[in-house]
Amino acid sequence: MSAICKRCGQDMSTADGCVDAPIEFSDGVEMAAVPSDRPGRCEDCAALPGRHHHLHCDQEVCPRCGGQLLGCSCGEPPETLH
Repeated sequence: MSAICKRCGQDMSTADGCVDAPIEFSDGVEMAAVPSDRPGRCEDCAALPGRHHHLHCDQEVCPRCGGQLLGCSCGEPPETLH
C-alpha cells in the first residue's frame, strides 16, 4: 500500500525524496528543512541521503533544536507549506 505525501504529491515508497520547502513554525518563523543524513533510504519515508524527508516523517530533524521534528516542542509545523 502506498502513501502519498501531502507536501509534494509523490508516492513516498518510490520517490527519492520530498521537495526542498522551508519548515514554517506556528510562530511564523521559517527555517530550511534538514536533508536526510541517514545511510541508504530513510526507514520511514524512503528519502535518499541528501534528499528531504516527506511531510510527517518520524525521522525528520527539527532545524531549530536538532531533535525529532514530530516530537519536539519548537512549535507545530502546519499541514501544508508554501
